Amino acid sequence: MGHDDLFVVMSSVGLLRLEEYHELVAATTLPGVASMPNFMDVIGGFDFWELTRFEKRHFRLLVELLELPEMIEIYRGGFGVTRIPIQLALVVTLWRLSCPTTLIRDRLFWGLSESNVCEIFNLTIEVIHERWGYLVEELQHQAILPKIDVFCQAIWDRGAALDRCWGFIDGTIRAIARPWRMQRLWYNGWKRKHALKYQAVDTPDGMIRQLWGPMLGRRHDVAMLGESGLMQTLQQWFNDANGLPYYIYGDPAYQLSPWLMAPYKGVLTEAQEMFNTSMSSCRVTVEWGFGKIVALWSYVDYAKKQQVGLSACGLGKQYAVAGLLTNCHSCFNGNSTSKYFGVPTPTLRAYLAGEG
Repeated sequence: MGHDDLFVVMSSVGLLRLEEYHELVAATTLPGVASMPNFMDVIGGFDFWELTRFEKRHFRLLVELLELPEMIEIYRGGFGVTRIPIQLALVVTLWRLSCPTTLIRDRLFWGLSESNVCEIFNLTIEVIHERWGYLVEELQHQAILPKIDVFCQAIWDRGAALDRCWGFIDGTIRAIARPWRMQRLWYNGWKRKHALKYQAVDTPDGMIRQLWGPMLGRRHDVAMLGESGLMQTLQQWFNDANGLPYYIYGDPAYQLSPWLMAPYKGVLTEAQEMFNTSMSSCRVTVEWGFGKIVALWSYVDYAKKQQVGLSACGLGKQYAVAGLLTNCHSCFNGNSTSKYFGVPTPTLRAYLAGEG
């Protein structure tokens, strides 16, 4: 083979590799759903429900009643502002919460850059939490007290041994990605994983009346109860006209008080065992509430996405907003707890007004 032939072969190989390189780095040319002004009409009804967990008619009402700004503004540090319509921002946020996909899949579907998707998600979580976070982080006594006798009667009718119990309390452990420092603070020896802990109070209509947290995974449920200030709220507000307390019921981890009941411990009599059994069958409903959060919004249950110190909006805000959106979903669709006790959920309008 002569020099000229060798040059031709090498040139051909070089061109082939250059074509392979261009093919490798070529940008995706899919337009993406976000570029369509009528993107809600493009997505089918059932697909929309799968992507966001809400029907279209419910989503439109949700956008209206959440009273969010018309545009989410992403500031570029002196290089302009990107404005995203709130409908699109909320859909993208619900999409990410409902399934922990990779950012490249988000980009291909929506036609938005990875950084845009992250910024939209974080800012929307911030906006929702700032406006409505108090509905889950603080016990809404003004919404509970008008219906407290209904709640007590519903629990009693299910065979519970207590006639003044209006709700149930429990803690949950949410796994997180292994932190790169101070790992002992986050490690839960019982579950054998790094985690954050949250505390919830549920009522017989299946609404999450408080979702407090997060707390370090190593802390006990009793420590969480003390930090949350829940007992002070119960002592102040949950008494009848004669001064008799209404109470919630928890698992054996909690200590007894006039406003918080727990199962009998130690060697039990037959009557005590019957008491524990009757209350346990009702108390399990608070765990259904935790289960619904992660069933709807699996993003908050995917440990590799729960990165302490790396989330711009904070893991606690993500979980609080997930709890709030779960309550909104229950307002539209009901839940297992409300069916179990026969107590209807409030309307979304009443719930957001602090009356449901």
